[in-house]
Formats: sequence, C-alpha cells, structure tokens
Amino acid sequence: MKVTVKDINSIERKIRVDLDWSDVAGQYDETLRKLRKGLKVPGFRPGKVPTDVAKRMLGSRLGYDFTNAVIESNYREVLKAEKIEKFIDLNIEAVDFNDGRDFYYEMVIENDPEISLPEYKKGFQVKKTIYLLDKVDVELYLEDVREHHAEVKAVTDGAQNGHYMVCDIQETDGDGVPLAGKKISDRMIKIGEGIFGEPGSEALIGAKTDDKVQISLKSKEGEKINYRIDVKRVEEHILPELTDDFIKANFEQFGNFAAFRDEVEKSLQAEWDSRSEKEFLRRITDYFVDKIQFDIPKSRINRFLDNVVEDMRAKNHNQEIDEQKIREQYRAVAEQEIRWYLIQNAITVQEKLEISKEELDQKITEMADKYPQESRDAVLNYYRKTDNRSHLESDLHEQKIFDHLRQYVKIKKETIHTKDFRKRNI
Repeated sequence: MKVTVKDINSIERKIRVDLDWSDVAGQYDETLRKLRKGLKVPGFRPGKVPTDVAKRMLGSRLGYDFTNAVIESNYREVLKAEKIEKFIDLNIEAVDFNDGRDFYYEMVIENDPEISLPEYKKGFQVKKTIYLLDKVDVELYLEDVREHHAEVKAVTDGAQNGHYMVCDIQETDGDGVPLAGKKISDRMIKIGEGIFGEPGSEALIGAKTDDKVQISLKSKEGEKINYRIDVKRVEEHILPELTDDFIKANFEQFGNFAAFRDEVEKSLQAEWDSRSEKEFLRRITDYFVDKIQFDIPKSRINRFLDNVVEDMRAKNHNQEIDEQKIREQYRAVAEQEIRWYLIQNAITVQEKLEISKEELDQKITEMADKYPQESRDAVLNYYRKTDNRSHLESDLHEQKIFDHLRQYVKIKKETIHTKDFRKRNI
C-alpha cells in the first residue's frame, strides 16, 4: 500500500491510497460471490452463474459494492498510520481499479483552521452606544396605553381629522388603473396624521364606509404617487384619561399614575440598555472577526445553510421555496457566525474557559428556583433533555467568553438621545 498526502490549502488535505491487486483480490472475490447468490439466469442454478456472465450482468453494481467495501475496510487504517485523529469532514473524491492489476482511491480531509489570536490582552477599543431615554418616548408609550383602552365608535357621517379609517390602499397609475402587486389590505390609518395629513389627501375628509377615494401624495423624492382608498370602516377613538383611578382599575399592581409612569420610564430605559449591550457585544465579535483572517471549512458553511433551508421549509409548512436564493442570502451570515464560533473555540482552548458540569447544573438549579415550587420539577425535566441542556451550555459558554474579553476592552462611549435616534431613522 502506498499513501500520498498533499495539502490543498490550510484546511484541506488530499490523501491518495494505491493498493496492489493482491491486497484487494479477496474483497473482490467475496463481493462477487455475495452478488452471484442473488442472480437468476435461466439454465443455471442460483449461485452457479459463470464468473464472466455474472460480471457482465452485475456491471457497475459490482464495481460500486467492491470499491465501497475496500474503502470502508481500509480508510481508518490509513488515517491512523498518518496520525490523522481529528477532522470535521471526509469525502471520497475519486476511485478506480483495473481487475487483476491495481486499485486506488482519493479522499479529502477537511479540518478546522489553526487560529492565531491577536494580542488582545494589551487592550482593544470598542465603541459602546449609551442611549438616553427622551421624555417623548414615555409620552408616546402612554398614548399607546390610552389607545389600547380607547372606546371605539363607528362614524357614519363622514371622516374628519383625528378619525381612524380601516381601508385597502391600492396604488394606481395616473388614470386610476390599479398597479399589480401594489396593494395593502386592511390597513388602519389616522386622518390628518403623517402622510394622510399632507396635501393631496384632502379627499379623505368626509369619506364613509364603502366609499372609494382617489388621493395623490408625493414620495420623499418629490414624485407624485396615486392611491385608491377603499374605505371599509371609519371609527372615532375616545381615549381615556390616565387618572389614578384608571391605573388602579387596569394596572392594579400600581397605586397611582405617578408610580405607573415611573415604571414605564424604567422599563423603556431597560429596553434601550439591552439594545446597547447587544450592540456592544456584537462590536466585540466584529473586532475579532475582522482582525483574524482564515479559511472557513466548506462543510460547516453547508451544514449551517442546510439548517437555514430546513427552518424556512418548516415555517412555510413544507411548501416550495427558492433554496438557492435562500443560500445566497444567508451565506454572509453563515460565514460571520462560523468565524465567531471558531474564534470562540480558540479563545476557550487558550484561556481554558470551558463550562463544567457543575457550573451547568448550578445554573439550571438557579433558574428552577425562580419558579414556584410546583413548577420547578418541570424546569429541571426540561433541561434533562440533551438538546435543551446543550443550548444552555452554549449560551453560558459564550457569556463566559464575553466576561473574559470585557477585562481588556477600552470602551469608547457614544451617547445618543433617543429622540435623535428616531430622527436618524426617519
């Protein structure tokens, strides 16, 4: 047996194995013997079909079964001899033989790349955005509370500013002919607010149920756009005042409006703080992903995209989807996620940041203890399932890595008022 190993790139090696016929002849005869048993040829008893006739009849199946049998019995021995203990993918790229003369096959072994981490312990700069809640956000939230508890009355004498209209919005050409694919159904709009208070929308005033109203608005670029509004319903929303009595009746955990408003402000600020933290961690990730260049194993990308496709199929109830388009759309995401995964592994090995069984069990116990006594067994049973336990371990592992990296981050703070953030995203 002759083995030739050649590096294709930093993560792939091609291994060619050449075998003398004497090494595989026994396997060939055994494969032929097994297949001959199943041949039924008029004039011959089962298993007694002449060898030449059997070979001719079996054709490619004989070659397929024979080569598979040889490779299956041989490749582990080759890997052991070459001291190849770990790999993430193995593919047979070529195989051929000449009956009575020789046999060869080629396999490609794929490994994760060797990753050299930057000297991050000297410190690295990452921007952190601090969002300061604007009072307007609180007022908008409180207005949503009022709207949610509004008394709704049907309007029959024509829409006025401040009324709500449930309608279908169909974009049309200049002659009022509907444009294909340009319809929004069952949209609720507020008369006199936003684009429906701009010049060109005046025809909505006075509209009633079942009316069809043509309006013309301008796009951000100043182009005229025509719409036909099919009115389904006109409503008046009578909003309640947020008095202490209203708060007690609808949010009994709060004694008065002031306490409710304080909680709203704290809750909204907490949401912005959470956003800030997620962005900060993503920038830490981006620092390492951008800093370290390496080849990504194709098998990891393919498995990631396979999972995305399967998830999409499930969400679409196994209806037909454009698999190629989905793979193209998510390829960049796959590369980013896999790069960070492999970098995490490198940090884990260098810094010995594994999650121990004791740490995982302690976290599960802490989570269970937050629930009422009668629900704790259900939580514990949930995390006895391998997949659920594995997902939690992965989350804890990533958290431990971020906790480690935070020590070396030089934070560059950027403060943004949420009102300014809204203006940026108009």
